[in-house]
Amino acid sequence: MAEREGLKLKLYEKWRAGNEESWKQNGKVILLVHGATWASRCTFDPDPDHGYSMMEMLADAGYDVFAVDLHGYGRSERSDSDWTDAQSAAKDVEAAVEFIRALRWVERIHLFGYQWGAQPAALFASQKPHKVGRLAVLGMRYKLIDKSASVPPGPLRTLGQQASLLKPEDGDLDPEFVRRRAQVCRSESASAPNGALIDLTKPSPVDPAKLKVPTLVLQGERDGSSELTQDRLQFFQQLASPGKWFTFLPGVGKYAPIERTRTKFDQVLLSFLDQGQ
Repeated sequence: MAEREGLKLKLYEKWRAGNEESWKQNGKVILLVHGATWASRCTFDPDPDHGYSMMEMLADAGYDVFAVDLHGYGRSERSDSDWTDAQSAAKDVEAAVEFIRALRWVERIHLFGYQWGAQPAALFASQKPHKVGRLAVLGMRYKLIDKSASVPPGPLRTLGQQASLLKPEDGDLDPEFVRRRAQVCRSESASAPNGALIDLTKPSPVDPAKLKVPTLVLQGERDGSSELTQDRLQFFQQLASPGKWFTFLPGVGKYAPIERTRTKFDQVLLSFLDQGQ
């Protein structure tokens, strides 16, 4: 557990025995930040026995892999003072990064932000660049807002069977895996904070002109509309980072880490991260 402002935050970790002594030299330590609906286990480690685990993939590549449940999600505590929007979630990312830096005695941590989780991950990276090695984001949103979205009536929404089942058009998904994943998701979370939904009604709090760490923007072919792709390209073009990459993933959707075509995503991400070694 990490802690910030009295809130306990759940961290998950995976690594391969024998790599512990190398991380100080090679910096292969990464924190994964989940999206708007489900917490870390459902997102990054839902079915390791059948090869559906981003955490296992990174651990196999020699990384010390952490994933955080942002406050209000999964096994982390909730706050009565906010609804877990990107700006408050960035403080969770900071608390997790500080915990990992102290635990592993490394100066910088790599970050991966998944869908809405790209917002707090990138926001923290822009605020504390000296603590971040490399930043990768999938599903980033910049200035595009959801004009049909309205402010939710309360801080939480209930997550049921419907929310846990993915749609075929969302990506190249194995139906049997989708069912197994749904069980993991529902056992992990019964509700989710509504801060991410409020975020959709306004531009991203991330200013790309202040983002100065090496950054990879990933775009799945089936992840969003052409308008959304253009929005991500605009974000990419305005990045201040001296090293930046925009990678288009053919045939891949919004669930890239757990799709049948996930090796495309895996290879691009590892290639980017390993450039920093």
